Formats: sequence, C-alpha cells, structure tokens
Amino acid sequence: MRTFSPRCGRTLDRQLEGPRLRAAWAGRTAEARCTAVRTEDAVDAEGVPISLSHPTLEFRTADGRTVAFEERRRQLDVAGGGFVTVYYVEDAPEAATARTPSFLVRRARGLTAGLGCVLALVTAGVLAALL
Repeated sequence: MRTFSPRCGRTLDRQLEGPRLRAAWAGRTAEARCTAVRTEDAVDAEGVPISLSHPTLEFRTADGRTVAFEERRRQLDVAGGGFVTVYYVEDAPEAATARTPSFLVRRARGLTAGLGCVLALVTAGVLAALL
C-alpha cells in the first residue's frame, strides 16, 4: 500500500482548489470585515511549533446577501474589525477567498495573446525571408 507524503497532499489540494480560485478571481470583489480570528497551534515539517490564525470574514454580496466564511488557505494580517478585499463567484459566494491573484494569473490571457502575436510576426518574417 502506498502512502502519500504531505507534499503530495498539498499538490493535489492545490490542483483541486485551482478552478475554484480562478472562478473567484474572475468574479466579483467585496470589502469583508474580520469578525473573529481563530488561532490553531501546529508543528511544521521540521518539528518546530507554529501558530496559525484563521480569520472569519463577513461581506455583503452585490445582491445584498451577507456571507461569512473562514479563510484557511492564506495567513492574513488582519485583526478583528479590520477590512480586506475578498473575491467571489456570484453563484457561490460561500466559496469566497481573500487570496489575491499573482501577477501572472491576472495577466495570463494578455501575456498569452501578446506572445502569440510575437510568434506570428517572427514566423511571418522568417517565411517572407525564405520565399
């Protein structure tokens, strides 16, 4: 029987979470207020005790619903009563996240289109020189 290492578990978790995050980042944003912070004691891979905090964030959707969720995937520097930007899909605001998209994620379509245009121009130039 094969056992999975924690690294494999994190990789699988990231792969399953990817579509949810991309959908949230492509959806709407809202200002969320931190209503509580839950602290959890854990041990890292080297056996060093660490403390993780998970804020409970509450926001109002565009249609007026109030949604509360606990952000478990990202360490936020927010105290009770503080505000952060959250990203959510209009159809499923319960799956909101406070994680911000990286530069490449935000610019992926533009970068892909730009690189495709450059490749097309280079190919056209090479073909024009050969013919």
